[in-house]
Amino acid sequence: MLPPVASSEAHDLPTNRLALYAIPMVGVNFSLVLLIAYITKYSVDVLLIAPAAIGAILGSGRIWDALTDPLAGYWSDRTRSRWGRRRPWLVASALPLALFGVMAWNPPQALTGNALLLWMLVAIYGFNAAVTVFLVPHQALGAELSEDYHQRTRIFARRQQAGVVGMMLALVGGITLLSTAEDPRRVAFWVSLVAGLSCIVTIVPCALRLEERGDYLARGGRSGSGTLRDVFRNPHARRLYAMIFVEHMGAGTSMVLSPFLMAYVLGMPEMTGLIFVPYTICQLLSIPLWTRLSKRVGKKATWLWGMGLGVVGYALIFAVGRGDLWLMFLAVSITGSSSAGGTVMGSSILADVVDYDEARTGERKEGAYYSLYNFLYKGSGGVMAMLAGAALQWVGFVPNREQSPETLFVISAMMSFVPIVCIIAGAAIFTRFRFGEREHAAIRRELDTS
Repeated sequence: MLPPVASSEAHDLPTNRLALYAIPMVGVNFSLVLLIAYITKYSVDVLLIAPAAIGAILGSGRIWDALTDPLAGYWSDRTRSRWGRRRPWLVASALPLALFGVMAWNPPQALTGNALLLWMLVAIYGFNAAVTVFLVPHQALGAELSEDYHQRTRIFARRQQAGVVGMMLALVGGITLLSTAEDPRRVAFWVSLVAGLSCIVTIVPCALRLEERGDYLARGGRSGSGTLRDVFRNPHARRLYAMIFVEHMGAGTSMVLSPFLMAYVLGMPEMTGLIFVPYTICQLLSIPLWTRLSKRVGKKATWLWGMGLGVVGYALIFAVGRGDLWLMFLAVSITGSSSAGGTVMGSSILADVVDYDEARTGERKEGAYYSLYNFLYKGSGGVMAMLAGAALQWVGFVPNREQSPETLFVISAMMSFVPIVCIIAGAAIFTRFRFGEREHAAIRRELDTS
């Protein structure tokens, strides 16, 4: 069994420990964001799959991914090994992530019709299952690295920064190459191969070298039904989850439709990758600012400020027209900053909510809590991916041609109004969340003295 670490951290975690934890997000986000952001357009324009068909595969794949999250969380919490509860799962995810990622981008050219759809279905479902095997234990591991309220924000800030680097590789590097390639299939092979290898070389060092807490072994939920019941009996978790589901529905729509907006509304498909440069840079630059702000005003207030910023950014997107590249740059800079704040605060707050559960049940169920977090995040995105594909087909979208005014309006409206409505609804729910630093400190005193 691994040796236990101190029950509380009075000092900052070492930089090398933070780096070991965060670095896998570079490879995983490279592969994941590349697929989420561009596989729809690649499938429609290059593989010639109908928008509704690939939308259904991607959407149902995200829902399948979400449905497997609770299993991964429960099994991860209950895993007992000399390597800990989380690291065996990280190792198990690396090779499938690489293989299914390459498969999704490289169907045999001879495949058409139902055979091609079956290939994509297997690849997308397999990739999403591998993502689940990695993401849930990795998030749970982050919550275990420290019990300190503000240290957790720092941990998930580093995780998000590494994820943004992977996102930049996908959006700026991978998508630029794919959207400007004379032979997209050939470029897709090499980009997907590099993305897959990056998963392996970033996950394995983390899994081999980052020690876990030995005192958390054998403290997972006693049963699946009991664990789920405990999660839903947690009043702070219920409100947080409701907000996450509603707020992330809009983000799922914008990610899927971004390449279509660039190609058909702005008329600048060659700039699809470049448009994400300000998005990712502003994410990176804003993360330290969100971290500092959370120390001053609290995590909840910081997240609400981020939501307000997101409304402004998405409103600007609707004003974007033909050739309005600089306005698009401004809009994505704002939405990128907003997204970074929400991701860091959400993961950090959920770690605090897990402590509340421990005080009530005596168990450490990080895997269960983060699996439901991912279930709602992915499920909401999956629903919107299906709706986006169906909406394009409904308005008469035809690939690689000038689109009708109605089609352009639907693309702009779904990129703008849908996220705005979701953010406002999520913020309304979140205003009633009542578990801040003072409440967490009281729970920690109760746990430390029991």
